[in-house]
Amino acid sequence: MSNLIKASFWLSLSELAFNISGYIIHALMGRILDPAGYGRFSIIITFTTMIIILIGRGIPISTSKYLGEITTDKINGYYDIKKSALFLQIILIIIVTLIYFLLAPFFARILNDSTLTSLFQLSSLIIPSFALASFYAYYFTGIQDFKKKSFLKFLRSIFKIVFIVGLGYLFKVTGAIIGQALAPLFVFLAGYLIDPFTKFKLKKKKTFKNNPLDYDLMKKLANFAGPIVIFMLFYELMLSMNLYFIKAMLGSDELTGIYSAASTVSRIPYYIFFFMTIILLPKISELIAKNKQSKTQKLLKNAFKYLFIALIPITALLSLFSKSAIYFFYGNRYTSAGSIMSILIFGFAFLTVFYIITFVLNGAGKNKFPVIASIIGTLLNGILNWILIKKMGLIGSAIATTITAFIIMVWALFHSNKNIVRYINLWSISKYILVSLLIYILGAMFFEQGRLIFILWSSILLTIYLFIMIILKEITPKDWKYLMESLKK
Repeated sequence: MSNLIKASFWLSLSELAFNISGYIIHALMGRILDPAGYGRFSIIITFTTMIIILIGRGIPISTSKYLGEITTDKINGYYDIKKSALFLQIILIIIVTLIYFLLAPFFARILNDSTLTSLFQLSSLIIPSFALASFYAYYFTGIQDFKKKSFLKFLRSIFKIVFIVGLGYLFKVTGAIIGQALAPLFVFLAGYLIDPFTKFKLKKKKTFKNNPLDYDLMKKLANFAGPIVIFMLFYELMLSMNLYFIKAMLGSDELTGIYSAASTVSRIPYYIFFFMTIILLPKISELIAKNKQSKTQKLLKNAFKYLFIALIPITALLSLFSKSAIYFFYGNRYTSAGSIMSILIFGFAFLTVFYIITFVLNGAGKNKFPVIASIIGTLLNGILNWILIKKMGLIGSAIATTITAFIIMVWALFHSNKNIVRYINLWSISKYILVSLLIYILGAMFFEQGRLIFILWSSILLTIYLFIMIILKEITPKDWKYLMESLKK
C-alpha cells in the first residue's frame, strides 16, 4: 500500500501540473479570444478529442493491462506486447486520421456552420501526435515505471502552454489548434528517447527490432481494446455533446463559449482524481490475475474512501463559489457561466466516480458493463439535452448532464460492488455528504463571492470539514501514517 501511495503521490503531482497547465491555457485563451472565438476553439478541440479516443486510449490501455500481468519469469514478454501494440497503433493512426480529414465538411454541416470545415481539417494533425504520445504514457504505466510516466506528464504541461498559448496569441484559433498538435508530438519524441532506459534487465538476448510480430497477441490486444474504445468514445461524447447541442440548436458561438467555460471549470474534480485510473487499472489487473481477493478488496476500500472523502466537499465548495471560480479563470466576460457551473459541477463529479469505476472493471476484465452504461448514458443525455435546452437554454443542458451522470454513477457503484468485491461504505459516504452540506450552508451564510478571497474561504471550510472527519473517526492516525510514510520516501 505504501508503494501505491508513493506512486499516487508522484502521479498526482504530474496530473496536477498537467491540469493546471490546461486551466492556464483555457483561461488565457478565453482572454485572448472573445467568448465567440473561444466557443469555436472549444468545439474543435472537444470534437477532436472525442475522435482521438478511437486510437489514443484503446490500444494503449490494453497494452497497459497486459504489461501489468507479466511476471518476472516472463520478462521478455514486454517486447512482444510493445511491438504488437505499436504496430496496431500506427495502422489505426493512418486510417482514423484520413477518415477524419475527409469527413470534416460533414462534421461542420452537423453543427450548422460550414466555416468550421477548414478548422476541422487542420485539427486532424492532432490525432497522430496525441495517439503516439498516449502509447508511451500507457506503456510506462503498464510496466509500472511511474517516474517516466510522471516525467512525460510534466513535460507535456510545459509544451502545452508554450505551443498552444504562444501560437494562439499570434494566430488566434488556428494557431491554438496547431499548438494542440505540436505539444503531444514533442512528448512522443521525449518518450522515444527515454524508452531505452527502462528498469528491466532482460534474461534473454531479445531486442525490439528482431522480435517477430505476434498476430495472436495483436488479436488479443484488439479484442480487449475494442470495448474500451467504444466506452471511451461514448463517454467523451457524453461529456462534450452539450456543446454540440448548444451550437446546433441555439446557433451561437458566444453561448457555446460561455457554456464551455462552465464545463471546463466543472471538470476540476475529474482532472484532480484522474490519476486513480492510471494506478488502479494495472494494479487491479495484477491482483485479479493472482487471485488475491482480500488485497483487491483492501485496495478498493482505501482508494474509494479517499476519493469520496475528498471529492464530495470539493464539489460542494466549487458549486458554492462557482461565480468566483469562473471569474478567477476567465474574467468578467464569462461570469454568466457561474449559474451553469453551480449545477454542472455535480454532474462532472458523478461522472468522475463513474469513470474511475469503469477502469476498475476493465482491470478486472469486466469491460462489457462500461460499454453498455456509456451508450445508455449518452442516449439519455442526448434526449434530455434536446428537451431541456428548448425549455431552459444553457441551464437545461447542465441539468440534463447532471441527471444522466447521477443515474449511471449509482448503477456502476452497485454493479462493481456486486461483481468484483464489496468495497462501498454507504454509512461513511452519508457522513461525507452531510458534513459537506454543513460547510456549504456555512459558506452561503457567512462568506461572500470574490475573485481571490473564495480560495481563503474554501480553505477555511475544508479545514472545518477535515476536523469534523477526524472527530467522526473517518480520518484516523492510520490514514496519516500511510501519507507521511510515502512523503518521507
